[in-house]
Formats: sequence, structure tokens, C-alpha cells
Amino acid sequence: MDINSLLNIFKSVDKNNDLIISEQELKNSNIKGSVWESMLKPDTDMSSFLIQGLTVQHNNENSENISSFDKMHSKLVSKGIKPVFYDDRSGYMFYGNYIRLYTKDIKTYDDIPDAATEGVKDAKGADISKLKLTDEQLLNLVIDDYTTMSDEQRAVFDKYKRNMDKMGCGIESLHEKGYTGYGTAALLDQKYCPHDIYNDKFKSSIDIGTNINSSEDPSWHVAAMLSIMHKTAPDAEIVHYCVTDMDPKVQTNQLAQAINDIIEKNKTLTDDKKVRTIVIGYGFYPQNPNYEENIALCRKAIDEGIFICSNNTEELYGISLNGTDRNPKGDVNSPQSYSLVTWQDENDFKNIKKEVLDTKFLYIPQQHLTIAHGDGKSIQYEGADGGLCWSNAVGTLYNTFLSIKQDLKPQEFIDLLMETSDELNVNGVYCGRLLNAETAMNKLESKYGN
Repeated sequence: MDINSLLNIFKSVDKNNDLIISEQELKNSNIKGSVWESMLKPDTDMSSFLIQGLTVQHNNENSENISSFDKMHSKLVSKGIKPVFYDDRSGYMFYGNYIRLYTKDIKTYDDIPDAATEGVKDAKGADISKLKLTDEQLLNLVIDDYTTMSDEQRAVFDKYKRNMDKMGCGIESLHEKGYTGYGTAALLDQKYCPHDIYNDKFKSSIDIGTNINSSEDPSWHVAAMLSIMHKTAPDAEIVHYCVTDMDPKVQTNQLAQAINDIIEKNKTLTDDKKVRTIVIGYGFYPQNPNYEENIALCRKAIDEGIFICSNNTEELYGISLNGTDRNPKGDVNSPQSYSLVTWQDENDFKNIKKEVLDTKFLYIPQQHLTIAHGDGKSIQYEGADGGLCWSNAVGTLYNTFLSIKQDLKPQEFIDLLMETSDELNVNGVYCGRLLNAETAMNKLESKYGN
């Protein structure tokens, strides 16, 4: 299907001929499927949903030369991936499952749109092939399978992407020894997004009374989280709880319902099927309702042998889990390759006592990782833009260590990781301890005779 065909489809729905598809027009149309229906969100200003396939913007007669867009658009449409809307503020055309395509020709590095993290650029779907980029610039971008690169850029990217496909910090050494995950891990997050990476280990998705419209697109965030969980514990089974209401009271209630549900269901399951890790993209905050009760619930789950990985590890285990950035050109199993995440400053750690850093701060992989793409079949590369949630997803490392000792307690596990960790030094400043999963494995093996 080319752009003219798409235009004809658009016109068939656009009964008012105003270049805007209204909510009612969509509901009355014969065009079905999550791509189009995802536009039907309550309390949304539909005037922002403009189809750039027309190469015309509402109230804007100046259309740009978008030859690179034409080429990529045809490629996407030939795969059955249709446009959802055009955002004239960012210059992006949004496609099904959050594939984004920059519609302007990119002539300089500064033309690449900004990513969520300050100083990082988002090149998903963009044509950057004509740019002269340093290796550092290229490898700090957010890149997906729809990014167009030159042969030279592709050679550099592919060479170092192999490092970023790995979790690092010694995690793969456990897999090489056959420790690939025992039991089940649960993710409490947004709407489930299936993906080829983890589908063979996926058991179920449970909706905890969310207010999500049934036509809402599956969440790319869930795809990313599940792919990191799977890479960390590739043979652990995975369940998912949809807990996405953004009202703090409703949200924390949903998280609590999910944790309670897991505790109760575990009572009826054999040890090899029980949920042993709960990963929460965020967690419970003191300012949220029922904070103390929910922390008590988490402690109850821990007493039941469930490791909870969220932003609450300090309250639950006395350890602050922090994410790290890493050099994509370095050895991802070497402490020398690791540094603080983009928004942290090593100078902030100069005034913290060494005994506190030795016992309270543990760093795990977060940035410069590959993750599942929201399209359900490809991957994307997060340069320096990986968020704190990615660190929480590494919590399934507990399932991997259960492959060595199935009755390892959550507190024993986190203490083991601290005892066997390496120093994290950044520009001469000591910042705490860095995960060394291989050393932890060796210590646990030697203690229990594996």
C-alpha cells in the first residue's frame, strides 16, 4: 500500500474533509484494529491526530520534502504497520505499537529529536545515514530496526551492539553454567505486549481492574521490561499483572491486589511453579496512600520467599539498588566499563562515608542495553537513555540464583550480591559496590557443593 492508497483510506473515513479523523468518524468506519482504535482515548484533543501520509498539516499549507519519509513509510505499510497520528510538535509520525518515524529530512546531529534523557537523541525510525557522527554520538542514540544508517555507521553499531545484547556484570556466566532461572517471575506494569523474545516462557496476563480502554495499544514499556527479565533469567516462566491506573490511590491498591493474589496462588503451586520474583517498574512512595501497609505487604511476600525488586529495596533489604551506565566499547563484565547513569554526578558521593557506600549502595546494569521493541518482533537499542525501571527488571537474577540453591532467601540473596561485589569508581570517586554475578555464583557454589 503506497501513500496515495493510504490517503484514499483516510479520505473515506474523513467525512468532514478537514484532514482530521474525529472519534465519531473512527467509530463509524469499517477500519478496525488496535492501530486505528488506539486513537479513541477519552479526554483527548482529536485535532492533534493528523495523518502525515497526506504530507499536509492542519492549518499549515507548507509541506516539506519528505523523500526519506516516503521510503520508510512504504516499508512500514508493506509490513502492515499503519500510521496512527502525526505530532507536529516533534515532527514524528506515530505508527502502530509506538513505532515513530521522523518526517523531516535530518541534515545535522541537532536535527535528531531529543530522547527522554537530557543530552541523548532519539533516532528511532529516523534516517541518519547522511550524518557524520562520532562513535560516541552514534552509540548514545536510541536506535531501532527502523533507523536508516550508512554502511559505515551500521558496521560500527553492529560491532558494539553485541556487547549491549549482554546483561553483563557476570550474569551470562551463570547461564553458561546452566543456571538459567528457576520458578516464575511476575511483572506488575502496563498493558501486556507480546514479543518473540519471551513468548515461549510467558504464562499469563492478568488485568487487575484497570481503567484501560480495550483498544489501548500494548505497552512498549512492558515489552522492554519483560525482555530484560528474560535475558537475566531465560528459563524462568513469566506472568504479568496489568496495573496501570495513574491515580495514586487506585494504582497502589492495584499493586497491593496483585501482590496478594501472587501470595495466595503460590500456596497452591509446586515449588518449581511458584512466583519467586515480583518486578515492579516503580513501587510504593511515602506520599502515596497506604504506604506503610503496602511496605508491610511486601515484607510478608519476602517472608514467603518472594524477592520484590522495585524502588523500595532500601526499606525492604537495607540496600539501595542503583542502575549504571556502561561503555559500549568495553568489556561489559569488567568494572572499568561501568559508570553512573547519565543524570547522576560522582561528586555527589564524595561526602558519603565509605562504610555506607560499602554496605548500602549496589549498582546493576541499566543503560546501553538492547530491549524488545513495541512492534512485537524486533529490538531497539537504548544508548544512554535506559530508565530506572530497567534496573528493576534485573531482579529476576534471583530466579537465576535459585537454580543453584532453591531455598535461597531474598535477604540472603541480596546480602550475597553485596558481599561478592566489586568497587565502582568513577573518575577517581568511589561510589559504592557493582554487581559481580560470577563471583556470587562461585561463592554460592562453593558453599553448597555444586
